[in-house]
Amino acid sequence: MTKRRVYGVAAEFEDAGELVAAARAAREAGYRRIEGYSPYPIKELEEVIPAWNMLSTMVFIAGIAGGVIGFYMQYFIAVNVYPTNISGKPLNSWPAFAVIAFEMTVLFAVCAVFFGTLFFEGLPALYHPLFGIPSFRRVSDDAFFLCIEARDGKFHPIHTARYLESLKPVKVWEVDGV
Repeated sequence: MTKRRVYGVAAEFEDAGELVAAARAAREAGYRRIEGYSPYPIKELEEVIPAWNMLSTMVFIAGIAGGVIGFYMQYFIAVNVYPTNISGKPLNSWPAFAVIAFEMTVLFAVCAVFFGTLFFEGLPALYHPLFGIPSFRRVSDDAFFLCIEARDGKFHPIHTARYLESLKPVKVWEVDGV
């Protein structure tokens, strides 16, 4: 017999104001692994649930690495592999290397954005545990959901469900994991 995995506990709310108030209350109660779902972006919700995003750091590091690799690749070829004396110019003529180094910086940064976005967003994901909630399909139209994930250190299925019920939602669900 396999043990049932719980993804979290989700609650549906009537409007955006109730969702923001519930997210704020959950943060104040000590929950950290929470996610809000709404049919449109809610600025207040973004402030209450800060997103941990390492994508910008990853893109910066990839861009620096691309520039260094692009420069060193040309330097190594021009100085060590195929040294050519053209009009007495030095073999390490860095202005000639700048264009390719810049292009490699952009290439590495763009690849980091593309693959980093796929990785950090968990894509390609054809299924999400919240899809098991019957009314969750309305989230792209007029429903507002708050989910406290089981990864949260304070999470306990029964206590968390009772806490969410105290916030006066439309309904509370325990969400099964995949």
